[in-house]
Amino acid sequence: MSDRRPDCVYGILVKDDRVFVRSFGDEAGLPGGVFRPLAEDRKVELRAHLWDQLGIETRAIWAQGAFAYRNPDERAERFSGFYSVWEWEPDVPGGAGRWLTSDEVGASTLPAPVRILLLSVLATLAMKTT
Repeated sequence: MSDRRPDCVYGILVKDDRVFVRSFGDEAGLPGGVFRPLAEDRKVELRAHLWDQLGIETRAIWAQGAFAYRNPDERAERFSGFYSVWEWEPDVPGGAGRWLTSDEVGASTLPAPVRILLLSVLATLAMKTT
């Protein structure tokens, strides 16, 4: 296990047994972006990205994991941290992306590590509520 500083931070928005993926033309990816070199707090940096990209203010963020990932708006893979986001306001704008069920995540063209992570977040939610 490592606490290596990520190059990027991304959010997994969870609502009503679905996760949100942002639209990047014909591709989908997670909201978030570069963890600036002088930034000190990963969650604060992610909150800023979510505000800039989706116009939402987040309240509940939990660390989920980290691995090499190339978001559709990036040229190359970067070591990235992923965080589940459970509470925010206002609602995510309708045209910003799509909400996916676990079946849709499994059938998506998202990279395998991202699909596995999203499915595990959705499975954790199911275990908490049943």
